[in-house]
Amino acid sequence: MLVTRPPPGLAETMAATVAQGWCPVAAPMLDIVSCPLAHGGAVPPQAVVVTSSQAISAIARPDLVNIPCYAVGAATARRARAAGFAHVHVAPEGTAEGLGRMLLSSAAPSAGVLLLAMGQGYGMDLAHGLRGAGFRVRRRVVYRVTQRRRLQAGACDVLLQGHAGAVLFYSPRTVRAFMDALTPALRAALAQVRAIVISERTADMLEAAQWKSVEVAPTPDSAGMLSRLGARG
Repeated sequence: MLVTRPPPGLAETMAATVAQGWCPVAAPMLDIVSCPLAHGGAVPPQAVVVTSSQAISAIARPDLVNIPCYAVGAATARRARAAGFAHVHVAPEGTAEGLGRMLLSSAAPSAGVLLLAMGQGYGMDLAHGLRGAGFRVRRRVVYRVTQRRRLQAGACDVLLQGHAGAVLFYSPRTVRAFMDALTPALRAALAQVRAIVISERTADMLEAAQWKSVEVAPTPDSAGMLSRLGARG
């Protein structure tokens, strides 16, 4: 089976699928380029808001780790704690919408600025919603995502030989990159492959008729993805 997510989650998912009896092949379709966090001014934020674990390395600074950190899901929260954040709050739904609702119920606009650490092109809806609720939001781009144009040779071989029981997709952008990289022969091989996706939005990027099945994780996180994948039969 193929794992299409980029590091750092790639290694974690590879190990978890091995534990479930699978023989995973790394097929990351996105590259993450970190950007330095711009200086935010003299007044520290009331909280740091993170919608992806990709942002953690940029914000793990001595002047921020003792400020409350609001994380989109359990995996992001885990990495925030490992990076030194002492006060981490987790959105129970594991979505940006759930993160926004948690902030509305537990933070106050009068308490200060929210530092929103994001990837380039991400987080506008969350920032807009929070500003509409009266929060001052300091949105900072701390990483960029670029799309790979080709599937790795090992992943191509697994597909063409009929050994890819499943492909794991963690975002709509990953689906787009993966499908753009396929040759006609590789597309034909998908008829015997399960697509395991993290959300309905990700599923909408796939043509169900091309796949053996398109299966949505019960929860939009790694645990849900692994649960939907199941043990190798």
